[in-house]
Amino acid sequence: MATLLDLIRRAPPPLHRLDPGFDDGTQEFRSIVCSPRLKAWIDQDLSALKSALGIELSPQEQFFALVQTFCSDEPLTYGEQFKPLYCRGRGVWELKTSDLRVFGWFPMKDHFVGVAGNDATFIKEHSLYQGYIEEVVRFRDALDLDEPKFIPGEEARDVVSNYNFA
Repeated sequence: MATLLDLIRRAPPPLHRLDPGFDDGTQEFRSIVCSPRLKAWIDQDLSALKSALGIELSPQEQFFALVQTFCSDEPLTYGEQFKPLYCRGRGVWELKTSDLRVFGWFPMKDHFVGVAGNDATFIKEHSLYQGYIEEVVRFRDALDLDEPKFIPGEEARDVVSNYNFA
């Protein structure tokens, strides 16, 4: 069995650390690591996506803004209409922007492991939520990660330390 850090350092790595791109001197408060599939989506597909909702920020800009907010010490802010973090059950969580969904889990508080991402409109139109949940569970179960592999809670306070409700 291994820790997240062990898995990131393996060759080839089954997990990759996602760099939030902070300026020098800014320390990560939370972290995101990702599967090879999610890393490939970020590197190859994300830049081609357009906002299905006509939002000024491109999906790529939305994604990197979410990563910076998530990894910073800024609280994740939950409004009545929008929640940037949503539990899908079975220990699977969804990081959200207006146009994107990223599915993964929390092996420990403030550490998200992303497995897959896609355009939110495409996911909704094709009813893909259950498939992504199953994909996360399969990836997590197959990963040589120390137990417990995920936090079983379903409330934001169970998985992140700094959040608020607007």
